[in-house]
Amino acid sequence: MLGLRYYNNRTTLVLLVKLLAVSRKNSSNALSTEIFTHGGIDSRITQITRLGGLKLGSRINIMSTNELNSTAKKDAEIDDAKSKPSDSNRTTHYVFLVHGYIGNDLEMSYIETAIETYKAKYDSQTLNPNQNRIVICRTKDNNGKTSDGISEGATRLANEIEDFILNDTAEQLKRDEDSNIHEKHVSISFIGNSLGGLYARYAISLLPAELDEDKIMPDTKVVIHSNVFCTTATPHLGIASNTYIAVPRIVEKGISKLLSKTGEDLFGSDGISDRVGLIYEMCTDYDQFLLPLSKFQKRIAYANAFDTDFQVPTNTAAFLLENSAYPHCPTDPSLFGKNDNEMKNDEEDSSIVAIVTTKQNNDILKKNNGKEKIYNPLMMSNKMDALGWTKVFIDVRDKIPGPRLQRLTLKKQLSRRQVWNNFLDKELLSSKTYDNMIVTSQDLARLMNGSETVGFPIGHQVMMANSKSKIYVDMTADGQPVMDKLAKDLVHSILDTEAFPDQS
Repeated sequence: MLGLRYYNNRTTLVLLVKLLAVSRKNSSNALSTEIFTHGGIDSRITQITRLGGLKLGSRINIMSTNELNSTAKKDAEIDDAKSKPSDSNRTTHYVFLVHGYIGNDLEMSYIETAIETYKAKYDSQTLNPNQNRIVICRTKDNNGKTSDGISEGATRLANEIEDFILNDTAEQLKRDEDSNIHEKHVSISFIGNSLGGLYARYAISLLPAELDEDKIMPDTKVVIHSNVFCTTATPHLGIASNTYIAVPRIVEKGISKLLSKTGEDLFGSDGISDRVGLIYEMCTDYDQFLLPLSKFQKRIAYANAFDTDFQVPTNTAAFLLENSAYPHCPTDPSLFGKNDNEMKNDEEDSSIVAIVTTKQNNDILKKNNGKEKIYNPLMMSNKMDALGWTKVFIDVRDKIPGPRLQRLTLKKQLSRRQVWNNFLDKELLSSKTYDNMIVTSQDLARLMNGSETVGFPIGHQVMMANSKSKIYVDMTADGQPVMDKLAKDLVHSILDTEAFPDQS
């Protein structure tokens, strides 16, 4: 049982301990094996110190190999702890999944699983897999309570979000007894499905920038940063003048009454003048509604194309208007489609029809609406576009159960996807590159609607793989690749960007 005393510093001993412990474990190293199996350890130490350039003294202290191994183990635990930071020191990103009308949190089950799957894949490919927590919350406080209006549902949602963040943060701090954090920074992201997207848009106008609840977390405040805001088939412009089949205004008002207060909000029959109600305010009021939404690093809207969504048609889901010239920048289709494994689902073509982006325009966002409250759909559409969005148009016609029949016409019709592709090819001739290409809201409203075939318009459930019951799971299973794509993009958007940029 031999040991040594060094004259330099503690670093020398730590290095030696590590080297001896690793050497003992690695039987392929002849020098190391000899050190731990033969009696001449002192001479071998001299060899090691020469290799490492260390100068040791001649006096010897007593340290057993067990003690050496114990020290190395503790050192390894310290190193491991550095690679796995405590919960309170890790960056936390909350993702809130918000269900739609007459829905419940179970409808968001598949997207929750998809996010968890892609977070695990992301961690396996990164050098610092333990630096970020993604905490998913399927919100429940609106289960069975979606008829009393958008503001009521949004208030419940905002309260649920605050409570969830405070309780989760308190649990983190409680697990880390050595933590002395007085200010915890977190990010929030949303996926709002259908009415849930409107709930989320309203709720963020109610959330404070900081949470401080002494009963839960003494002497600690939580600072909230806005990250990704995503909606799937959300009626951003409401349903007034955006029904699947055009009906007279008097019929719209009658339908709204059948759907209680929420119906009145959606059809714009809740305001002081016709169609000037809560939805109108949410699309035009900068200070209360648009400013909080503008603070998110990214905004994404998924919309069903080609007449597949009875509840939320394309134009309101992507806030398109037939007389709007707001510019949209299309993404090169070669960047998705056949090369996009998440969207192929073993089929020849992608479910993505188009991905377009709009740029933020603060002049339009902040423009005064005027004193008169007159329904102005163009202003609603333009102000929404001026926030800056990524819009994803999805074709789920081949994923909807049931027969799909060809429309009877005098001449053969091109598929709507081919019409869109021909339009892009023509535009590319003049613009030369996709970076220079511009399509308008009016172009998209014309090209993303209509279909050469007729089928059941239940894309609303299929696109987001609604999972609220076994029947729904069986009916919407083919829509899962769409949500896989959304989940992958969400995880990368959250983790590949600066967590807490300046939001002043």
